[in-house]
Amino acid sequence: MFIIREASITDVASVNILEDSAFESLSNFRGLAQFLETSPRIGDGWSEIIEDSKFKLFVGVLGESVHGYLLVEVFAGLQKALIKQVFVDLTARQLGLGALLIERCEQVVRDTGCTVLEGLALPGDRDMKNLFERASMSAQLLIVGKNLA
Repeated sequence: MFIIREASITDVASVNILEDSAFESLSNFRGLAQFLETSPRIGDGWSEIIEDSKFKLFVGVLGESVHGYLLVEVFAGLQKALIKQVFVDLTARQLGLGALLIERCEQVVRDTGCTVLEGLALPGDRDMKNLFERASMSAQLLIVGKNLA
């Protein structure tokens, strides 16, 4: 059974490794450059994220191992929150960890006064789209573009 909790400094190394895997898995999707403008890699900055009150970082733990994480930014003045990153390692997929992370996130941001929870997904990332849809989150905006260079 997974335990979902807010991340602590002791989780930084594990989350950093998972983030590497997350962005490696996104490398073949269109829109990655635009995604990185909105949600850049955190890299060595996870400690600062954990300490910053506008962010919440949740981890899914089984035993002593972190198998997934979710990073959400809370915009208190707008009463909304944006899931910036969510990733579950291959060994824990299809076990409901992604849904548990979103469920915990939803509870926490609702308690902060948020009335809207949004998430980001790249075109073609069916796994992410399906995860969001299972959490009753539907597409709100599609951005189309053309390189003019």
